[in-house]
Amino acid sequence: YCHRRARRSGMKVSITGISDINHVLETIAPREAKNLMRAVVYDMASQLAEDAKVFSPDDTGTLDRNTKPRRERGSRDTVEATVRVTGKAFYWRFLEYGDGPDKVEHAMFLKALQKMRPQADRVYLEAFVRKLEARLARERKRMGA
Repeated sequence: YCHRRARRSGMKVSITGISDINHVLETIAPREAKNLMRAVVYDMASQLAEDAKVFSPDDTGTLDRNTKPRRERGSRDTVEATVRVTGKAFYWRFLEYGDGPDKVEHAMFLKALQKMRPQADRVYLEAFVRKLEARLARERKRMGA
């Protein structure tokens, strides 16, 4: 549902429903839509990385410092982001899957994903609204309004 109403101070647009948002972004500004979705997906990956850091076992901090979100190339129709552990924290696999010498499964990434899964729609919409508002404010500032 998309409703437009002209006012003296400008145009007021209210959009409800993800399909309507997709339609508006695909028709009006496909390049901006892809950039916006790229930012939203990266924001969700950042949230997963932060949650994984909370669930990671206490160590020297190497694992926390090296757990980072990363934008991936994706394809023409998709945007992708991953959470990666880089550097000297190669041992995260042993902690995640319980293959280490202690055979304890910490599963910090699985726990972070399980925490986000029930609230994924809410997190996605909040990130989308936050990014869209920031882009619109930046555009208004650039236009001198």
